[in-house]
Amino acid sequence: MIIVPSYIGLWLLQIFCILFPMLLFQSYFRKKFGQIKVQKTIFSVLCGISIIICMTFPVSISKDYILDFRFIPLIMAFLFGGYRVGLFLSILLMSYRFMIGGMGFYLGGLWMTVLLLVAFHYTIPRSGKMNPKFEKSYPYLLLTISLVFFALGTQFLDDYSFSQQEFVLWLWFSIFNFITFWMALFFQNSMREMEDMTTKVIQFEKNHTINHMLVYISQQMISPLKSAEGFLNMVQEEPVSSSQSYHLLQTKNELKQAVRCLDHYLTFMGEKWEEQGDLSFITELEQVVELMKSYADMHQVDLIYTSTADDQIAIKGDPSLLRFALLNIIKNAIEACSPNGRVNICLHEMLKEVYIIVEDNGSGIPAKILNQLGQPLPSGKVNGTGLGLASTYKITESMGGRVEVESTPNEGTTFSLYFPKWAI
Repeated sequence: MIIVPSYIGLWLLQIFCILFPMLLFQSYFRKKFGQIKVQKTIFSVLCGISIIICMTFPVSISKDYILDFRFIPLIMAFLFGGYRVGLFLSILLMSYRFMIGGMGFYLGGLWMTVLLLVAFHYTIPRSGKMNPKFEKSYPYLLLTISLVFFALGTQFLDDYSFSQQEFVLWLWFSIFNFITFWMALFFQNSMREMEDMTTKVIQFEKNHTINHMLVYISQQMISPLKSAEGFLNMVQEEPVSSSQSYHLLQTKNELKQAVRCLDHYLTFMGEKWEEQGDLSFITELEQVVELMKSYADMHQVDLIYTSTADDQIAIKGDPSLLRFALLNIIKNAIEACSPNGRVNICLHEMLKEVYIIVEDNGSGIPAKILNQLGQPLPSGKVNGTGLGLASTYKITESMGGRVEVESTPNEGTTFSLYFPKWAI
């Protein structure tokens, strides 16, 4: 039988030779070496050492067939190191198994390794599109297929029959494989999650400190900038040449832009939020739409507003900040359109939410920027601060809502703002 004192030591050795390199990599090498290429190289070396040790100290069935956990570090190498790392270790595994000799090289080693190479060749490029539930079971599915084919290759194709002893042997071998594989995945994922969480906490603390400092500086700058703008207004009232008047006007516009940028930043950081109260969503939206119609006419864009919501819908929030958020979304939609373009604004309600859809037929948003929306980005517009859309996201979230966006290049963009509704 497989579970006898002489075998237990070999099983424990194989388990140790798989788990210890994983733990060593996550706790030491991954922290010491930041470059991805260096990390993959070290990871492949450790997995290679695990494979060699597992195959050197196996549980021998006969002189031709051996049992070991070589496929666990091989699968781990494919999953966490990539296809190239897995390919390198597959060649190492087959070469070392060939040196050991026996019919098991053809039925268990070569067949199984080629199977994994083909499986990972087709599945690794699609791993990012997998269903989350399937992604979790995917490694265990590969191990199951490996064990089934291993049994067919080493215990059935040799004499085309399964004895009871062979089946019990394979069953215990599979159980030990699954337990070891689960522990290896658990260590790998747990250590990575802990490291990622630590990095995020440190980064959050750094950003929090920097943001507080920037908010303080911004608040201190607004007052002198507004004072300077007032002094410029006083100078403009005095007799000046046309050239001086032009330069004064330019300076005044620059100061206004600086004050606007600081106001947007303070809004984004939440330093200007007021106490939230009940407000009529339809009233606020209609006022903003009416205000933006003249702006749309200036850009030769049709602004169309429709509503299927109840007039008595209310939400909790600050009216000035809500108007600011809606103005930003609608203004961006208008500016994204070419002359004779169209912006559709639709208001709808659901059982617990009210949502506004702002749809334009403009140039669309590039995919690389679409994934970063909601964060401060460099503005591509003249006099843009890069904080308007980020402020809209933050204001919407502060009211318990969310923002969803869909965009197709050269076809247009659709923003959907969802808010929890309250009865007036």
